[in-house]
Amino acid sequence: MTSINLNNWQQGLKDRLPGSLKTFFQNNARAQLLKQINTVLLVHGDRLHDLSNGSWRQLTVDDGDWSCALATAAVELLSQQTAARAVLLLLPSTEFIATTVSMPGVARENLRSALQLQTAVLLPSHEGNLVFAVHAAARREDDNDVVLWMSEDRLEALFAGFAAQGLFLAGVMPRVLAAANQANAQGAGVQSGTPAAAIRDLLVEDTDAETVTQICYSSGVLTQWLQIDKTDLEDDLLRRQWLEATTPQQTVALSKTALSTVQAWLDLATPLAADREYSFVPAGAQAVRRQTEKGKQLVVAGFAAAVVVVLAASPFLVQSLQARSVLATLAEQRELSAATRVDQAVVRDFEQRWGVMTEFPAQNISATLLQLQNVLNPAVLTSLEVNEGSVQIEGESDDPQSLLQRLEQDAMFTGVDFARATNNNRYYIDLRLSTVDFDGYRQRYFPEVRR
Repeated sequence: MTSINLNNWQQGLKDRLPGSLKTFFQNNARAQLLKQINTVLLVHGDRLHDLSNGSWRQLTVDDGDWSCALATAAVELLSQQTAARAVLLLLPSTEFIATTVSMPGVARENLRSALQLQTAVLLPSHEGNLVFAVHAAARREDDNDVVLWMSEDRLEALFAGFAAQGLFLAGVMPRVLAAANQANAQGAGVQSGTPAAAIRDLLVEDTDAETVTQICYSSGVLTQWLQIDKTDLEDDLLRRQWLEATTPQQTVALSKTALSTVQAWLDLATPLAADREYSFVPAGAQAVRRQTEKGKQLVVAGFAAAVVVVLAASPFLVQSLQARSVLATLAEQRELSAATRVDQAVVRDFEQRWGVMTEFPAQNISATLLQLQNVLNPAVLTSLEVNEGSVQIEGESDDPQSLLQRLEQDAMFTGVDFARATNNNRYYIDLRLSTVDFDGYRQRYFPEVRR
């Protein structure tokens, strides 16, 4: 019972943390998982390679189950190794989607949350859930961010396939980014796994039998991702566009690394480290880590229970400790609630600045005209004026009074009245659209403007 209460208390505390602290702890958990990696496997063509010794296995895909084929080849590669394996899997660029996004006004610590909310907008044609990787470090406001996306189902299927073979898949990463990380470490004369801030400006081109991928790093941050199918390069127009997009990058004073064969990967210095910002960590791997932490917490909880038994002999001391704990919890709650109020103010400010556009009343003229046609028929409409929800109509009808009553009964219209006296069969009617509220809109966003 003690361990359950401890877990609930910790989870409740994490839920109340500000966004910046949540991001810090999430990144720290990812970093701890990626530090466990001791095996790097590379997919190139239809082979899986172990970069520690150059051995490889053929990938045989049965019934289209690519994840099982990779796991089977991996366990064959590592069958002679007795140590526990934490694997980093390097995949071709075709397994990922790269987008360039610009989110002015969004704080860097809120970037990941904003991307999660706008996934459907950024990639509307993609079916299924996606996970993403982005460098959320502070940058200039006018800079764009390159975001890498991967199918969540694909990532979890890979983890499950490796787990079924007794292997722990700690992370997945585009192989071109791994090459960039390692090439920077070689060029700078430092060990692999150098923090991103130490990475120099670099251009990497990864070529295989099907695809050409070119990326650019600037100050340790991915700034460009260009990718093209080799068959598209046979088209003169597409080839010229590709050269125009890539040639300017080659004229800049960048350190360039080109990889087109597996041998080029093997020639990179080892061990090759995962990139903390651009690695995809399966949810299954994170669950395993949480389970491990829970086991450690049970040990701590057992020790705490023994201490409680000892302290139970001193009731006044226990009460004193409880009082201190309550006071400490109260202080923590006050501090945490203050940060929450600050975050809420940021959200309200964001909604206020964008709401003036997103909440502008839409009059939907086409729907209004169709509804008027249904109500007025068989009367004749000769003039129509719509201004901020107010509608003025003029025309001819055999029975203007009956027409007025039909308009009053329609839910789309309100405030229906004759604008002036009818002349024979001529009618002049004023009304308002019940579907829009310009007065409420102006009161909310322009309260100082008087009409």
